[in-house]
Amino acid sequence: MKRFFYVFTMCVSLLAISGACSDDDQDENLLAPANAVANLTFTDADTDAQKIGGTLSWQLPSQENNIDGYVIYLSESNTSKGVKLGEVTKGTTSFTVPTGTQFNNYLLVVARNTSGESTNIASVAVTDLAEDVPPQKEPQTLGAFILNRGAYKANNASVSFYNLSEQVMISRVYQSTNQKGLGDSAEQALIYGSKIYITVTNSNRVTVIDETGAELDSIVPVINGEPQHPRCLAAWNGKVYVSYYYGHSVAVVDTASLKVEKTVAVGRYPEALAVAGGKLYVANSGGLDYPNYGSSVSVIDPNTFTVEKEIDVALNPTRLAVDSQGDVYVISMGNYGDVPNTLQRIDGATGQVTGMGRGSIFALVNDKLYVIYAQWGDPTVSYRKYDALTETVESENFITDGTTFNSISALNIDPIGGDIYIADAEDFVSSGTLYIFSPEGKLKTSEDTGGPDPSAILFLIR
Repeated sequence: MKRFFYVFTMCVSLLAISGACSDDDQDENLLAPANAVANLTFTDADTDAQKIGGTLSWQLPSQENNIDGYVIYLSESNTSKGVKLGEVTKGTTSFTVPTGTQFNNYLLVVARNTSGESTNIASVAVTDLAEDVPPQKEPQTLGAFILNRGAYKANNASVSFYNLSEQVMISRVYQSTNQKGLGDSAEQALIYGSKIYITVTNSNRVTVIDETGAELDSIVPVINGEPQHPRCLAAWNGKVYVSYYYGHSVAVVDTASLKVEKTVAVGRYPEALAVAGGKLYVANSGGLDYPNYGSSVSVIDPNTFTVEKEIDVALNPTRLAVDSQGDVYVISMGNYGDVPNTLQRIDGATGQVTGMGRGSIFALVNDKLYVIYAQWGDPTVSYRKYDALTETVESENFITDGTTFNSISALNIDPIGGDIYIADAEDFVSSGTLYIFSPEGKLKTSEDTGGPDPSAILFLIR
């Protein structure tokens, strides 16, 4: 193997907060409310299929001292907020859902005050009155977006889309749709809601597109006249978080206005971001301070947007992933010499760090952790699969047919079908190659990625 990895991480994890913290010595009016309403009821009165309307009612909490009002949401999940329908003042016990509201699975009521919204969510399942409601369609993987970083300083980053049903790769999706180039060094992409967010680091831009590739907006972060060079992304609770590589900070972006709301300083040259247990984790790589790499993960409270603590990890952390229990997995790239690539796990409850051996790139899907280890200068490559819940090794080789690669640059797993997608950067100048394997590790097909150095693989699921 010539080279394993330029610098990239794919880190997307969305988890709802459960519970709320309190401190008897702290003025409760400085905190978002902890109480929640109870006994929600809703009966749909709209006879149209996939439309709802009617009265949502609830029982007030035992006390409202720290509550100013309540926010009503419509969501596909009973643990995370979706579309905001409206607000009511404290003391109110009902809300009228307008006739013709698009059907979704749950209605939510959340207490609020001037400090924010409660993390305790009250919910009620929604049943459509119409008898001819079509059955819920099982989600399907339509294809995969491939983000190509582009050759070094060649200003030729691009987006391709692999159409799974037609088994064809459509290249230069962004360029064809917008009649312009994407920029230089596209590091990471994230699908959140109906939008796709792309960091184009050397061009100092976060580009936001829809599923057709059409550009919706572009964020160009400059602070005190200095470009911040956005690097990695994570999303949670209606916000997108961006690590500013040169800015040594993290920004929060509102997904409705696509405006940066605030930033917070973290460690040197931050890379991957991940959300677990209602906290935002940031890998501080120290990447451009060779040989003085960083060795910490910052933990941010998204509600106050302040750093709560730093967790010591192995040298040069660049990648993060989160399982359903809230444990955070970290890959540290070492010094590309005598300190090897290292896989670690941060216990979400205690913050304790446990070494898990070696790892250079990983993907965590459905609580299965796929880890590839390919140390710089070592031709030996390993493909290990873990069960993240039992913390045991399931397989010592998830690629079973002997396929070899030049320079693996991206890995992801189709969460619906279980197919394994591996991108090979080849020589980092010509187009890369996408390899698709069955869940059993047998090669099914390979495709030209349509651009140099593929850095991310994202699945379009509907």
